[in-house]
Amino acid sequence: MSTETKRPRMDGSKSTKKGKTDSRNYYAKAYGSHRKNYLEPGQHGFLVTCNMREKDCIRDSFRLLNEYADELYGKLGEEEKVSTKEDDPEEEEDISVLVEKQAETARTEKRQFRFESVDTGAKNCCFITTILKDPKELALRILRDLAESKKLKSRNILRLMPIEVVTKANLKDIIDAAGGLFDQYFLKEPKTFAIVFNRRYNNGLDRDSVINELAGLISAKNIGNKANLKHPDLAVIVEVIKGLCLISVVPEYYELRKYNLVEICAQKEEDEQAKQVVESVDKEVAEAGEDRSDKTDTKEVTD
Repeated sequence: MSTETKRPRMDGSKSTKKGKTDSRNYYAKAYGSHRKNYLEPGQHGFLVTCNMREKDCIRDSFRLLNEYADELYGKLGEEEKVSTKEDDPEEEEDISVLVEKQAETARTEKRQFRFESVDTGAKNCCFITTILKDPKELALRILRDLAESKKLKSRNILRLMPIEVVTKANLKDIIDAAGGLFDQYFLKEPKTFAIVFNRRYNNGLDRDSVINELAGLISAKNIGNKANLKHPDLAVIVEVIKGLCLISVVPEYYELRKYNLVEICAQKEEDEQAKQVVESVDKEVAEAGEDRSDKTDTKEVTD
């Protein structure tokens, strides 16, 4: 092959040589202007699982979270506008100062989103970060409302798990992060607890070691804390995804069907079936009682 074909064209025209362009090159995407936001230690928010349709799941998550957040906290984005002070000429600001204030306000408002999607690197696992201090409050509001209404508001979301701490997936960092978190829940009053451990794309972290260390830490916080795997007061959620560990302490874990939206709403059919069975039994008992009373009355009249 001649050297001319290897040299780049100097006339600005596109080369006819085949190869990966920026749109197909992973590294150009990752480190270019369209770089994704990734899950990182120090974040908190909501772990949302789905079944293959991740884009639809993220869309439904934004809609659902914003709907209930507006009801619970009010709508976001009602910040005070920068005043031009046209009504008071004595205090009129220089136009350059006004422009700078407006630019600063615009830069600040860019980050004023309650929720933002970040990439977890795992299939069917989405993560929504939030500026809310306590994501558990909003998640419980949604789950309890669905449990009461039995109305499924998304066919793409499976589980909606609030996450309070994101740290590196090694035993030391997990124990350090859990220590401060457990002070909020297990220090003052005795609680029953269960530890739920899930792992994705990680074989280096030993499940039993993590559970034993966390259980020992909880017992050290208060001697009255006891394990209860069926009906715990609080469930310690440990979700390991690649090199990160997501931790949260949540109530009503089994009562709210492990925070699975589909199962919470599917419980309506089970409840209706059970109700029909009870009504059918009550009806049979009532009819049997009426037949017995009729026979007794006839016997008394005959005697």
